[in-house]
Amino acid sequence: MTSSAAVAIEKRNEYLAELDLLSVPKKKNGMGYVSVFCGGGGLDLGFTAAGFKPLFSSDVVPIYCETINNNLGGHIAEPHDITELSGLAVVSRVGSNVDVVIGGPPCQSFSILGSRKSTTDPRGQLVYEYARFIKEIAPRAFLLENVPGILTINKGADWKELLTFFERETGYHIQWTKLNAVWFGVPQYRQRVVVVGFRDEEDYNRFNWPTQLYSESWSEPDLGLLHPRQAMLAFEDVSHLPNHILRKHGERVSTRYSSVPPGGRDRKDHTDRVHPNRPSGTVLVGSGAGGGRPFIHPFEHRHITVREAARLQSFPDWWDFAGGPTAAYRQVGNAVPPLMAKVLARQIETALKG
Repeated sequence: MTSSAAVAIEKRNEYLAELDLLSVPKKKNGMGYVSVFCGGGGLDLGFTAAGFKPLFSSDVVPIYCETINNNLGGHIAEPHDITELSGLAVVSRVGSNVDVVIGGPPCQSFSILGSRKSTTDPRGQLVYEYARFIKEIAPRAFLLENVPGILTINKGADWKELLTFFERETGYHIQWTKLNAVWFGVPQYRQRVVVVGFRDEEDYNRFNWPTQLYSESWSEPDLGLLHPRQAMLAFEDVSHLPNHILRKHGERVSTRYSSVPPGGRDRKDHTDRVHPNRPSGTVLVGSGAGGGRPFIHPFEHRHITVREAARLQSFPDWWDFAGGPTAAYRQVGNAVPPLMAKVLARQIETALKG
């Protein structure tokens, strides 16, 4: 075995070992969380792995709640439309104080520049419901995450209005930032906007955003940072794992994909091929009809599977996504990478514990 091959195996084993640590610890930190818009469970897994106790998880899509039940279990995980979900009722059901509320409501259609009724996309109303839900539960802290595109809607005016709205409606002390999953050891470039709010000013003043550990540059890492993790770590020894269902391609598609170089793009369907020696691009959601644009495998002439996409997202191999490949891929593509969620949870824990 060459030295380079031995190093590659060592790095793969290191990454998989870190994912294995994303488990349900026997010893909790004494704090509990409630999750809405839970999706495939990236935030839930990260907070649970950090020691928080899951109390209640919910999404409007039943199959997503099934994923949470199958993997975490032991708490309430059931489908709800948040417009009909009472925070007071949730507190009554869980039978304890809620320390943190977490979720990623669709905010792309959010606008309060005019009348609330002028928002034509009903998804834009869900962020109002999230603020109402937080206010009713009155946790010590909350987390809201979303895509970076939200910062530029209406030239940034909507984003400023959203923050002002949350501060006014909840009364919490709020701060926000933009994070990249690759900074925390995820082999994928994935930016997320994260908002945290604290009920008490002391907790707010103690909070610090997590420290970047890995460089974004794969060629020349920034001083003091580790090389970013390579995408190839996600593609070895997966044949026996759940959610690894190969998508069949016709001969013409396979032949076309065979000419796409690492890091290149297919000219016809605009699908990118993963470069094995760099972090991948952002794992995207497949379409509701089962199409979408999953990446081309770095070595084989096919789309990557749900399990391979989950590896790129830092989900451990034991996390099994319910539903067929389309539903499972949507859960993976919409998720916050659990490794990033875990470091965020640890920072919130530190602030709350003083």
